Amino acid sequence: MANSSAMQTYQAIGNREDLLDVVTNISPEDTPMFSSFGKSKAKGTYHEWLKDSLATATSNTNIEGADYSFSRRDVRTREGNYTQIFVTPVEVSDTQRAVDTAGLEDEYAYQMAKALKEHARDIEYALCSTAAGASGASGTARSLKGVLAWITSVNETGTGTGDETLTDSMFNDALQDIWDEGGNPDTVYANGYQKRKIGTFTDSATKFVEATSEKEMLSGVDVYDSDFGRVKIRKSRFMPTDSVALLQTDLWKVAVLRKTAKEDVAKIGDSTRGVVKTELTLEARNEAGSGKITGLSTS
Repeated sequence: MANSSAMQTYQAIGNREDLLDVVTNISPEDTPMFSSFGKSKAKGTYHEWLKDSLATATSNTNIEGADYSFSRRDVRTREGNYTQIFVTPVEVSDTQRAVDTAGLEDEYAYQMAKALKEHARDIEYALCSTAAGASGASGTARSLKGVLAWITSVNETGTGTGDETLTDSMFNDALQDIWDEGGNPDTVYANGYQKRKIGTFTDSATKFVEATSEKEMLSGVDVYDSDFGRVKIRKSRFMPTDSVALLQTDLWKVAVLRKTAKEDVAKIGDSTRGVVKTELTLEARNEAGSGKITGLSTS
């Protein structure tokens, strides 16, 4: 029987809200390319480097006592990429900073820490992209050329239909093509869907996980032991769903013109403002040492 005379929470005034003093954020923060690529120093908004290659091997036979025959040697080539300015702004009213907020002490400090993570994700997105880069102009931003745009020498597309399931044959064809060019790929970057496809390969797949139970079932491939060397398989949330990048990591650098920094902005009005700022570019020392597989099925 209901107790109609008892005061209930429905009528009571002044009950405190039940708000957990914790902020939960599961948005991914991982930036595998940005974290694993070596760093170098850029000294201008157009960062350049030199590329060279060996002559094709040939039958080198010579007549005894004959004079030497000379020809012009191949010259080095210059490559370059534009620096991109990354800016992540934060603005919080001074009233919001003063109120008692659940899960944090200072809204501005919290938003600035969050902006740093978002900033790194934006850099990772640019590195993974197919963007061709742009020199910029007055009123137009410069942009860097991404990994997938740099790779042109090795682009495995299967039969070229543009909607094919990734297979171990395609994967090994790409590895061989890179090896034929002189490269030694060591790391593969794939989104979640293509990572699962690699997990179905039957050729020389080595599975590495920490075993916690004899009944544990293993299905993921973290290292692929191929005829052309062992490659690590890294998940990348920002790789295009229809593409896989096979990289010789030491040929890729992030050239930094201005290091990541938090900068306070002049106070205007009743708020606190600041930005996270970086200027950098991607250094592709020799794209032929890496490759890509494109035009893959995404479902």
